[in-house]
Amino acid sequence: MKQDVISRFLLVSDMHYHTQENFEELKTIYPEAKASLAAGDIFGHPQREKIEKVYEGIMAEHAIHPLDGVLVLGDLSIDDADYRKLPINYCQQFKIDCMDRLPCPSYAQPGNHDSHTNDTWREVFGYDREFTVEFGDNVFLMADSFKGVPATGASGAGYTKIDPAYLRGEIEKYKGTGKNLFLCSHHVGDECDEVKELIRTTPELKCAFRGHTHHDAVIPMGDDWGGKYLIDIGGYGYNGMVIDGKYTFSVFDFKWAWGYEILEITKTGIRLYHVKPAMHYEGSNGVFDIEHTVDGELELQ
Repeated sequence: MKQDVISRFLLVSDMHYHTQENFEELKTIYPEAKASLAAGDIFGHPQREKIEKVYEGIMAEHAIHPLDGVLVLGDLSIDDADYRKLPINYCQQFKIDCMDRLPCPSYAQPGNHDSHTNDTWREVFGYDREFTVEFGDNVFLMADSFKGVPATGASGAGYTKIDPAYLRGEIEKYKGTGKNLFLCSHHVGDECDEVKELIRTTPELKCAFRGHTHHDAVIPMGDDWGGKYLIDIGGYGYNGMVIDGKYTFSVFDFKWAWGYEILEITKTGIRLYHVKPAMHYEGSNGVFDIEHTVDGELELQ
């Protein structure tokens, strides 16, 4: 038990849940379906086992100190709805196989590969693709940055900048309340000037979190953001690259080792750090056993 912790959250993304069958195998069962090149075993872990690794990591953190909530920042799947025409909704399957089993509340926002309509998202999760969730004095603004649904290709929905109207409206609700605000989006890119101004001029907004990049980083955003940070939370993805003229996801690099971000509200401020659980990987470039690591620790006021 951590004596100085008041509230504790885990942020995770980019599980890329998908079919165990490859493209040709899936075609024989569902002729219209188009499996991703990232189907099947990823670094030696079957798809369902990969999701179990996510669940195990969350439960291990909950055992260290209870989590108040889990935030999933997109790319739960490689559904690319409805370009791939998969036999099941893997966003829904991730909810069933992981989120529904957790001992604390959990919420998910869509990434580019989770290109389901808002109606479908509400049907599965019970809330919109873009929403805000409160945990006492901590508020997560879950901005949708991939609104161009449904998908028309293998990369899913196209990137759409964070909506300043959504951000402005939510910030107005919490001004002067003393609550901590955290901006979360599957991708945070070169946002419009109004969004930058809102981030810069809102002291309650402490930092922003994003998935999508598949690696962890603490990025100081400079004067445009009023000196605030953008946090890459890593994920359970992989690195795609071209080798001998063919695209592959089989090459392992420690930068893409699976992991998640921890956010702790303490008696003296806010603490962030990234956790990579101990893991065994079998890539086309070798076999790797990675020790449990913690990095990127950051203290905020």
